[in-house]
Amino acid sequence: MSTNVGSIMIVDVKTADAEETVLNAVEIMNKHEIGCIVVTKDEKPVGIVTERDLLKRVLSAQKNPRRTRLNEIMSARPVCVKPNTTVGKAAQVMINQRIKKLLVVKNERLSGIISLTDLVTAMRKKNSTVKLSLNGAPKKFKKAFEMHDIDAEERRCPQIILGGSLINCLGSKCAWFVDGGCKSRQ
Repeated sequence: MSTNVGSIMIVDVKTADAEETVLNAVEIMNKHEIGCIVVTKDEKPVGIVTERDLLKRVLSAQKNPRRTRLNEIMSARPVCVKPNTTVGKAAQVMINQRIKKLLVVKNERLSGIISLTDLVTAMRKKNSTVKLSLNGAPKKFKKAFEMHDIDAEERRCPQIILGGSLINCLGSKCAWFVDGGCKSRQ
């Protein structure tokens, strides 16, 4: 049985109205330690602002975050899937669209969000046999999904260095974190 994104999505999605300032959105992102915020208009998702958007469209463009509105810098028409979309299908959508965040929408309303890391983690925990086409995918995508295909005996967390010490461990957010611990240390 395939896992659907509805069962693994983050449901407590932080949003901001399209007319909010960039500064207000950044304050929300910092407060909740998140890397993106969904932009809404009349409670419907109309865009997404990621850390990359902030770097490219605000800082590099030298825009004033107190005056710049989210609708000026957001990635409009975000890619969405339904809650019953399989993890494999969602992963292929992310690869094809070259995105790391995917909105989950039901009846035009935001239900949740899923990240590339969420998908890889779900696929690993379920020992998924989904085969993905990585043609044209960015290197970071290929690395994330190719790690998923490694045989269980060969799996090793990339955060472990030669001496066996963990560096930059993400804990329960890591794709290697299974059943309450690091899979590569079991």
